[in-house]
Order: sequence, then C-alpha cells, then structure tokens
Amino acid sequence: MTNLITESTTNIVNELLDDIKENIIQINDNFEQIQLNTVKPINITNLLEKKLLNNGEHKDESHVLSSSSNGSTLETNESPTPLILMNKQIELIHPLEHQWSFWYLKNQQGKDWQDNLMKLATFGYVEEFWALFNHLRVASRLPPSCDYMLFKSSILPCWEDPQNSSGGRWVLYFSKPEQVYLNLDVCWLASMLALIGGQYAQDTNYVNGVVLSARKSCDRIALWTSVHHDQQLIYRIGRRMRELINIPRQIHILFELHNQETNTTTSLINRKKSTAGSNKVIYQL
Repeated sequence: MTNLITESTTNIVNELLDDIKENIIQINDNFEQIQLNTVKPINITNLLEKKLLNNGEHKDESHVLSSSSNGSTLETNESPTPLILMNKQIELIHPLEHQWSFWYLKNQQGKDWQDNLMKLATFGYVEEFWALFNHLRVASRLPPSCDYMLFKSSILPCWEDPQNSSGGRWVLYFSKPEQVYLNLDVCWLASMLALIGGQYAQDTNYVNGVVLSARKSCDRIALWTSVHHDQQLIYRIGRRMRELINIPRQIHILFELHNQETNTTTSLINRKKSTAGSNKVIYQL
C-alpha cells in the first residue's frame, strides 16, 4: 500500500518522537516534571474563530482551552459550532495521510453521553495539529471525569461506531506505581504524534484513534483498534505502542474489548488491575 504521507512529514514526526523519548529518559533519571520543548509555539491570534459553547452555558468547560500564545484568553461561550482551524496565517506545508478530529468529553450526571461530547477541531496538516495543541491544556491538567479523544475524522469516538464495534483498545494505566516511571503529558503527546504520523506502518489502517481519560483513581491512555480477533496483529500494534511511548518493561499494557458481549475463543487473562473495571481483558504486554 502506497504511503500517502510525504517524506518530510514522516521525518518531522520521527524527530519529534525521538525528542519525546529523550525527555522520558530524563524523567526516569530525576522523576521531575519537565517542560516539553519539541516545537516553538505558533504565534497566531484568533486561531479558534468558531466558538465552542452557546450563550455562556457550561462556562466551566472553558478550562479546556488555555491562553493563546500572545497572552489573550480565548473566548468559549458564544456558539455551539465545533472549533475549526481556519486561520489563514498558518502556512500548511506538511499534509497528513488522514483527516483527524479532536474531541472533548466531560461526563456530567443527568446528561446523555452525546450531549457531553464536543468536537473541538478537524485537521489534516501537521501545522494545524500544533496550532490546536498549543491552545489546549496539557493532559496532566485535565479535570477528573474528562476525556480528550483523537480519531480519524470518519470515525466517531464511541464503541457503537461500525469501525470500533468489533475492536478493542490497548490501555496504559497511570496508577501511582506507574507514575514513578511515566509522565502523562509526554506519553499523551507521543501517542498523538505516533497516530497522526502513521507510525504503525502496515497496521495503520487498523488503528482508529487514541483516548486520554482523566480519572481520580487512575488516568489512562487507550489506543483504539478496529479488530480484536487477529492476535498477531493486535500484539504487533501493542508492541509498537510500547516502543513509541517508550514504556518500561515493568509496566504492562492491557488489551480490552469494546463490546463486552463479543464471543472469543481466546482465553481471558485474569484481571491484573482493579482499574480495568468490568471490561474483558484478552491480551497483555
């Protein structure tokens, strides 16, 4: 299959992943919070020209967006229209293989799931990704019960989507023991770059998206796949995920089914973590 990503784009993603891995090694040495210096912030104004919320409703959602690079605070309370990267000051040079959509979910009791889900942006260039990323709060500052979701634009970030219904997810849990070895901000950025940069090689078409879930008990990053029954394929994706995020050997990742009613001839692995909840775990690395 012909790779549609330009060579220059692939090189940029690889360089950024290398920088991230170096940062992870530094964390393992000194266990201190680091500052991500992979790229310089893009100096743009009025980047998010379409607003997120309607007439001030859910004003507490405004914490998703950080201050813009020129010091002004982005307004997020005028329109329910999803945020679209429309600023013409951004020079679009490096196209991605797929269009991607970035979603935000805040689980609010008494509301349907779809009412809590908001699409922040859809992008198809490296420059658009960084423009969005530089205007969002980092993963470690995401409030509990909130999710960031990055999926191919044709796929909804839910189990019921036809592209997800027969699949599962590789999950990396950030419990207190894991936090000694892992940095949530670094791992989340590395996960997104690997996804949009096509770093899963021949298996890219089977990788649909990645989700960051902030929880009081245990944060987690989950890589969603479109299938679960091909053991060789799933393990290959899991090993590649470990390599790209640079997960230490002592940290396990678990593959959980989306559809808990799915029948499988694969022997279930006894739950290794209480945070796995009632999801069926069928593989472990």
